[in-house]
Amino acid sequence: MSRGSKGEAGHDLPAVNRAEVVLEPAAAYLEWARGCPDGLPDLTLADLGEEGTVYLIPETDADPKTWLRRHFAPLFANELFAWCTDEACWPRERSYKTFKKFFQVRFCSIVLDLGRGPLERESA
Repeated sequence: MSRGSKGEAGHDLPAVNRAEVVLEPAAAYLEWARGCPDGLPDLTLADLGEEGTVYLIPETDADPKTWLRRHFAPLFANELFAWCTDEACWPRERSYKTFKKFFQVRFCSIVLDLGRGPLERESA
């Protein structure tokens, strides 16, 4: 549900018609990253980034877990590629079950845009 929010001074804050999913590396991702050709044996989860990656997803009245189950594969690939570009080093098993072992997942249904100017997309 896209809606604005009232700030401290009562000003409307603009909402974006998206929800978000946040992926944070979990222990299985850390173990995999350590084993990559350029892996660092002393690598920690903190080194991988405590904030994770935010993906904007379509807002829906359905459970966002249902959306994620259908669309996890490109997110999984993006996260693996961010650490190791050699797909031969990626885990052979890249099922939803493996995805859930590799990442802590959080959802947020309200996304507010506090930036100035239009949103811009970078070309892939």
